[in-house]
Amino acid sequence: MERKSPGRDEFRTQHRQVGASPGGRTPEALDQIGRSAYPVSPMPAYYQSGLGAFVTENPSNILWKLAQANAAARFPLTSQAIEAWHAQLPFLTTGISELLRVRPQAKEWRILLEYPIPIVGKRIDAVLLAHNIVIVIETKTGLSPTSAARQVDDYALNLACFHEYSQHRTVVPLVVADSRVASNRTRTEFDSFIEKCQFASTSDLGQVLEALCAEYVDPDAPSIQASQWDRGRFKPIPPIIDAAVALYSGMDVFEIGHACAARDDLDKTTNVLVQAVLDARASGQKIICFTTGVPGAGKTLVGLNTVHRPEIKDLSLFLSGNGPLVKVIQEALVRDVVERSRRDQRRMTRRQAELEVQAFVHNVHRFAEQYYGQGHQEPTQKVIVFDEAQRAWDAEQNRRAGRAHVSEPEMMLEVMDRHADWAVIVALIGGGQEIHRGEAGLAEWGRALARFPQWKIRASSYVLRTNGAEGFRLFETMDPHPDRTVKVESLHLNVCTRSIRAQRISDWVDAVLRGNNSEAAAIGSSIDAKPSITRSLREARAWLHANRRGRTRAGLVASASAARLRVDGLEPTFDFHQRFDWEHWFLDIHDCSDPECDHKYCNDVRASSKLEVAATQFEIQGLELDWVGLCWGEDLAWDGSEWVCRRFNDRRWKPLVEGDPRRAYLINAYRVLMTRARQGMVIYIPHPDKGDQSRLHQELDATAEFLISCGASELRKTAFADVTAAR
Repeated sequence: MERKSPGRDEFRTQHRQVGASPGGRTPEALDQIGRSAYPVSPMPAYYQSGLGAFVTENPSNILWKLAQANAAARFPLTSQAIEAWHAQLPFLTTGISELLRVRPQAKEWRILLEYPIPIVGKRIDAVLLAHNIVIVIETKTGLSPTSAARQVDDYALNLACFHEYSQHRTVVPLVVADSRVASNRTRTEFDSFIEKCQFASTSDLGQVLEALCAEYVDPDAPSIQASQWDRGRFKPIPPIIDAAVALYSGMDVFEIGHACAARDDLDKTTNVLVQAVLDARASGQKIICFTTGVPGAGKTLVGLNTVHRPEIKDLSLFLSGNGPLVKVIQEALVRDVVERSRRDQRRMTRRQAELEVQAFVHNVHRFAEQYYGQGHQEPTQKVIVFDEAQRAWDAEQNRRAGRAHVSEPEMMLEVMDRHADWAVIVALIGGGQEIHRGEAGLAEWGRALARFPQWKIRASSYVLRTNGAEGFRLFETMDPHPDRTVKVESLHLNVCTRSIRAQRISDWVDAVLRGNNSEAAAIGSSIDAKPSITRSLREARAWLHANRRGRTRAGLVASASAARLRVDGLEPTFDFHQRFDWEHWFLDIHDCSDPECDHKYCNDVRASSKLEVAATQFEIQGLELDWVGLCWGEDLAWDGSEWVCRRFNDRRWKPLVEGDPRRAYLINAYRVLMTRARQGMVIYIPHPDKGDQSRLHQELDATAEFLISCGASELRKTAFADVTAAR
C-alpha cells in the first residue's frame, strides 16, 4: 500500500518565522540563528502498540488513530488509504494472534503501522519489532507482488543502511500477497545488509512470522526499544532528485521532520542564508553569501531548501550552470506532476506539466544572457542561489561564447546590483571541482567583488584565510574588505553526507589524489564500505548488479578523456554524450516485470542500472547513484611516484606539461567521479591485451597497486555469473 507524496497545494510544512531585523549581526548571533531557528518535531509511525494489545484492540479504534495521525501529518485522507487499512488489519490481526499462540512471550513485541521512510518519501505498511529483529511488511492484496518485493527491499535497505537504530540489526523484508511468486533463496555475500525477501499469503502470515522468528530471533540479544526506534534518525541526506521532487510537492526537504543526522548542520546553514535575506531586506543592503563544502556535503540541497522557505520563496530563484542536473530535475518534476495529477483525478498533459515546472530551476548561463547588457533591466527576483558557482565562466570563456568579455561572477553582481534597495546572492561553492576550461573558481568571485564595494560579504573563515586549501580561497591575499566581511562558520560544510557508510570518503579521495597513500590508508581503515578494485569490467558489472537491491540505482562513470575505454565498449566522446538522453539514464528503470505497470519509464536500455553507458564528470557532477562503478583510464595514471595526466591523440598518450590548466581539471574530474556513490563504489582498472600498443600497461598496473596501498580492497572472486543470472 504505497503512500504517495501529497499534492503541492495539499501540504505545506510550517516553519517558525524569523522576524526581519537590521543587518550588522555578529558572527556569534548569525550562528545562533542557525542553531535555534525553524525547529521541527519528529513525526514517527501513525500507530504503535504491543502485539498483545494490538490483537485485542477494536479495529475501528485503530482506524481512527490512523486517520488522526494522517490529519496531523497534513496529508489528505483518501478513500484508497482507508480501504487499504480496512484490508490489511484483519489478516495482520489474525497472523499476529497465531504467532502469539505459539510464542505468548511475544505479546510485548511491538507493531508500528505507517512508518515513514522519508528518504524515498513513502511509508511502510507495517513494521514488527520482534525482540532483536526488524520485520518490514508490505501488503499487496489481490495484486502482483513483484513490485512489492522490490519496494519492500528498498524500505528494508533504507532501514539497514541509514536508520540509526536498525543498523547492525537483522532486517527481514516480507511481502504479504495472495498471488503466487517465485522466490530465489540463493544467498550471496552481498546480502549482508538485509535478509532475502520473504513471501506470505494473507492466510498463512502467522506461520511465516513464526518461521522467521524461529530462524532469526535471539532471546539472548538485547531487545529493540520501540519508542527509541520509532523516533530514530535517518543518517543520509536525501538524493538531490528526490529532494527537488519533495520540495516541489510542498514537503519539507529535510525528510518531513523525521530528522536526518546531517540535518543539524544543513538546517543551520539554511537558516543563516534565510536570515541573510531577511537582514538585507530590513536594512536595504546587498549581501553575498558563500556556502562552501566538500563533495557530498549537501550544498545543492541547502540551496534548494533556502529558495523554497515560505518567507522568501516568492523572491528567490535557483540557478545552476550544470546543464544535465537542470534537465534531470526538470524531467523528474514533470513526471511527478503528471503522476500526481492522475492520482488526484485532474489529469494534466505532459506539456502542461512542463510549463508548470519550468520556473523551478533555471540555467545560469541563460539568466546571465537574458539580463546582462539588456538596457540595465532589473531582475524580477531579489535573491538568486547560484549552484556550482565555482564553475562560473571567466572572461575568456565568455568571449569564446560570444558574450561580453567579463567574467560570469561580475555579470551576476552587476545584474543583481541593479536593484535600487536590496538584493542577495548565494554562491554554492564546491572547492576543487572546476572540471572544464574557463571555469573561474571561487577566486574569481573575490576579484569581481573589488568592483562592487557596496556588497556585504558573509563567508566562513575556511574561505577567507589565504593559506586554505586550493579552490577554497576567496581572496588571493589577506581579506581586502574587512570592513564589509562577516565570518559565519556554519557557511562551510565539511562532512560528506552522501555516503553514510563512508562518511570520510571525500577525505580519502583527497589524500589519494594528492598521492599520499599512507594518509589515505589511515583514513581508509575507518571506512566500512571501502572502495573495491577489480581488473575485470565483467566482475565490476556483476558486483553492481549483485548489490543493487530494491529500487537502488547502479551505474558506470568514467572520465571524459579516458579515450581507450572504447575498447571495453564504453564511449567517452563529447559528440555521443551530447546527444544521449541523460534524463533516462538517471530516472528510468532498466527492468520491470510488474503486470500492473504501464512500462512507460522502465525496461529502458538507457537506464544507468543497465550498465551499458558510462556517465562522465560533466553529467554526474551534482548528482549521485547508490552504487557506482568507476572505470579508470590512462588519462590519470600513477607512475610509481606521482599522478601523471595525459591526453590521447588517436595514436598515443601524451603527458600534459607542468602548468597546463587541464591537469587541475583532470584531477578534479576524478575527484567528482570518486565521490558520487551513496552506498558503495567499485573501481575498474583495465588489464588490456598486451598487444594493444595504445594502452599504458605498466601505468595501469601501478595505478591498481597504488589504490590498493591507499586502502582500497581487491574485489573477492565470487559466483558473479550466478548472482547476475538470478536477477
